[in-house]
Amino acid sequence: MELKWLKDLLALNATGNFRIAAQQRSISQPAFSRRIQALEVWAGAPLIDRTCQPSQLTEAGQLLLPLARKIVDLADAGKSDIRTLIREDQEKMRFATLATLAQIFLPGWLKTLQPFTDANQFVVKTEYDTISEYFDALKDNAVDFFVVYEEPNVPHCENTELFGSLTLATDRLIPVVAPTDDGAPSWWLPDRPEGPIPCLHTLSKSSPWPILRHMEARYQGLTFKSVYESTVATTLKEMAIQGFGLAWLPNTLVADDLASGRLVRAAEQADDILVNINIYRCLKFSEPRVEKFWQVILSH
Repeated sequence: MELKWLKDLLALNATGNFRIAAQQRSISQPAFSRRIQALEVWAGAPLIDRTCQPSQLTEAGQLLLPLARKIVDLADAGKSDIRTLIREDQEKMRFATLATLAQIFLPGWLKTLQPFTDANQFVVKTEYDTISEYFDALKDNAVDFFVVYEEPNVPHCENTELFGSLTLATDRLIPVVAPTDDGAPSWWLPDRPEGPIPCLHTLSKSSPWPILRHMEARYQGLTFKSVYESTVATTLKEMAIQGFGLAWLPNTLVADDLASGRLVRAAEQADDILVNINIYRCLKFSEPRVEKFWQVILSH
């Protein structure tokens, strides 16, 4: 049983509507329904009467509801007590981001802000796996900011009342592969190979990389198979160089490798994924240190 399942149950009980509750929990409705079903499997009984509109708790759900509230309240209180004990750590600016951005973007970006802010302690977390986990971290005040790749006009979250966002920079994700002995690409995306094309990314809709939607929209006639998964782009780049498959990697990371021939394009430049590097914050928290840093970002 996971704490977020109990929070889902509380949201659904408050709204009586799967779609609205899913929006409040910042996940898709199908994912929200799966989590409610997982809680029902754990409980061993149906918790929601889905024949009613608005949906209502079953007898088993009513029995679990006060326990869910108590567990969530205890968890929140425990977290608050722990944060009180580590108040020094709360002076640090806390970022959540992809390991790739932690390596190739954050250090230089923070360096440019140094003359304008007195913030000099930073924590960067890269352990989250899905977009919903990143936004949960913001909502739970586990981090102050979330830095992520986003395609223009395709935001990861449209809840502007809860989350504020800014564009910090732009980049492009380039499809690259190892060259053959004669310098040609190992795979060329306009071609139609008989078997699936090995891909060095997790092919999950919940991935924070904006790749799967692009692949599905642009290469409907191709089949891709995930053969290696990592959130670290330098690792993906090395696997591509060794010939394990195709990867979409930031131009800032692979420009030198393309120039030297260690990697080659797997498609024309028109197939690149243009991305913004955006930063999110949760607007329900307004600690002075966070507000001050946010104003520095806004002005630079």
